[in-house]
Order: sequence, then structure tokens, then C-alpha cells
Amino acid sequence: MNKWEEMYKAKLTTAEEVAKTVKDGDRIFCGSGSCTPDAFLNALFDRADELRDVVFGGLIILGPTYKILSMEKRGNILFHNLYATPLDRQALQEGISEHIPFHFSELPRLAGQYAGYRKVVTQCSPMDKNGYFSGGVSGNFLDTLDWVEDIVLEVNEHQPRVHGRNFYHISQVRAVIENSHPVLEIPPEPATEVDRQIAENIVGYIEDGATIQLGIGAVPNAIGECLMEHDRHDLGCYTEMIPDAIMKLFEAGVLNNSRKNYYPFQMNAFFAAGSAQLYEWLNDNPMICFQPISVNNDPNNVARNDNMVAINSTLEIDITGQCCSESFGPHQYTATGGQVDFTRGAWMARNGKAFIALHSTARDRETGETVSKIVPQLRPGAAVTLTRTDVMYVATEYGVVNLKGKTLRERAQALISIAHPDFRGELRRYAKEVKYFVLPEHEQCG
Repeated sequence: MNKWEEMYKAKLTTAEEVAKTVKDGDRIFCGSGSCTPDAFLNALFDRADELRDVVFGGLIILGPTYKILSMEKRGNILFHNLYATPLDRQALQEGISEHIPFHFSELPRLAGQYAGYRKVVTQCSPMDKNGYFSGGVSGNFLDTLDWVEDIVLEVNEHQPRVHGRNFYHISQVRAVIENSHPVLEIPPEPATEVDRQIAENIVGYIEDGATIQLGIGAVPNAIGECLMEHDRHDLGCYTEMIPDAIMKLFEAGVLNNSRKNYYPFQMNAFFAAGSAQLYEWLNDNPMICFQPISVNNDPNNVARNDNMVAINSTLEIDITGQCCSESFGPHQYTATGGQVDFTRGAWMARNGKAFIALHSTARDRETGETVSKIVPQLRPGAAVTLTRTDVMYVATEYGVVNLKGKTLRERAQALISIAHPDFRGELRRYAKEVKYFVLPEHEQCG
């Protein structure tokens, strides 16, 4: 047994023992997604009645939050929800938990300097012979260490060992918990004909040698399929998240990072989400380079990739280009995430392109009616995730328009042209009523 193994043995404890060290007023930042420290949270939540004013926060928490998501427990343990999911959206609407808006690239200062977290608890892969634990598939929080007092790691033997600046050392850690369970799989979402059409419209703008950012969902999957069908070559990957589509592009020989000028021959990301096959592919793969989110998502670093192409989505966009990508009116649905980071970074890059991709219509969650996602005005209370000054290309199944350099009148024209035909008349009427957006066809009609 070497000295690191001895140190590991000395620091090994149980989730219950770690939970006992939490005291009133503590602020704890937790690992996200598949690296949620669910054993620790389970033990902590079981102590809720003994505690007051404890706060825990995280980006996507997949632990047993149902145990404390009630108004009665709010004063014991409060959930700072940094990225809403189907598991906790209702709690946000009812005021049981609270949302912190922020850009992902701002995480260290936001978490440490402003939100005041002083402890980090996260899941990781097993320790290697040199005393290092990989942050696994959901990224690490090494960039918060200047602000925190201690780190607790929850070791999962099924967590892949992912390369990059993605390692904690046993000497940095106060305690270690062991908790073995399969890493959460998110099967790729099948693409519809509309998704395919949007993808076809975007792929025409992606040149050989481009570096791409894709997220999760049907449209990114369709883009991956189209890139293979259109025989693109020498693509690179610089993204926030690696989905199955990126792995498939690599295996098909379409994406090899050979013409990437920033971290050539490597794929940059903060986290991954997808199938078991994706996690197996990531495991101990030296081509993968995960970095803390403040580094990976820094728009200046995104911009260091020539021919950068960022592709993101939105819930609705008004005819000036304002995008609401995270809420339905005042009700938080997801979060700002890294959309602004990558949109701005791609715009700043040499020959960069930033896309917002969306279906032209959606089914209204309350009425069941078909509504336009290109709207005269955002819903009352909607969060403006991307300002109209940030938006570049917008793509629907009806085409692609570039809003950069266009007047408000030209923007209205462009966005109406890619709206669903059933709603273009309504949008034109609004444009006529608001003289600022008056269109040429209005002038022709006197």
C-alpha cells in the first residue's frame, strides 16, 4: 500500500458520517447530473429536521430532492436550483426552491464569492495509483477550490475516468465516500422530419474543417446524421456537452480534430450525457479533454477556435431577435446555461457562426393549441436569455436567416420569412401596428 492508498483509507468514511458534519448555515455546492452525490444527499436530507438554514446548490441535481422539497422543510434545507429539470420545476414555481440566473462560465465567482458556497461534494471515478480521481462524465469543480473550505468525494466504480484538467487529488480531499451504481444513461432522442429539415438547413453552413458545438436533443442528433450524409471532413469538437452524436461523427471519420487550431486532435467539453456506449468510449480516452466550466465555456476560449460553429435552441424568439430559452413566461424551465457563452464565443471567432435552431411551432402546454415560436413579443415575465444584439443565425424548418447587421425592420422581415406560414399574417399585422417595424409591403399598400 503506497502513501496515497494509506491516505485514502484514512479518509474513507460513510455518507452518514459526512452528513453529520453539516451544521446550521452551511452552504454546499454539489456535483451535477451523473455526478450528483446521491448517497451524501440522501443522508443529509434524512437529517433535515435537525438543521436550520442549510443551502445546497447544483446545476442539475439528480438526487432524492423530494425529501426536502416542501414548504415545511424550506427553512431546514433550501435548494438553490441552478438548472431546472422535470424533477424540480414545480418546486421552483411554488417557491419551495430558488433559482440563481448565471452564465456557466461565471461559476467559480458566482458560487464562491457571491452565493457563498464553502463546501463541495461531488461524485468521481476510483482513485488511481498516483492518488488522482477523475471528475467523471459530469465534469469537475476545480475552479471553485479557491473559495471552498473542504471537498468530499463520492467514489463510484462505474464512473468513467475522463481525461483533461479533470482530476482531484486525495491530498485535496477531506473525506471519501464509496457509492456504486450505474451511470445514468440518456438514450439519443429520435429525430422527426422537422428536426431533419432544420438540420439540413444548418448543415449547408458547416464547412469542412469547422469546429462544432452540439448539445443534447433531436436536432443535434439530426445534424450529426446530416453531416455524415453530406460527407463533411476534418471537423473538430469544442462543446459544453458531448452527446452520442459527437461519438458517432468520430467513428464515421467525419470528426477527427485534425484542423482544429486550439487543442488540435482533442475534443474539449465540460461534461457528457448519453448512452452506455458513449461512457465506455469516453473512459480513459486521451483524446477527450474535460476542463472546469469557467475555462471550457469562457467565450474568449471558444473564440480561439477558427471556423467555430455553435448550435443552440430556444423556446421562443420575438421578431427583433430576443430569445427566451429557459422559461415559459415567469416559470423557470431550464436555465441560461452555456448558450450565451458559446453564442458570443462563436461570433468572436474567426469565420465563426452561431445558430439558434427551433421548430417554427409548438404545442401550447396549457391549451393544447399549436402556437408560433416566432412571436410578436415574448410572453410576460419571460427571461431574455439571448439579447437581440447577441443573436446571429436563426434556423427553422423553413430556412436560415442572419440577423447580424440588420435593422429592426429587416430583422422582422427575416424572421417572418422562416415562421410557419399559418402565423406569418399575424406577425405582419403586428409589424404594421408597431410603426418601428413597418415592412415594405405595408408601404406598397399605402
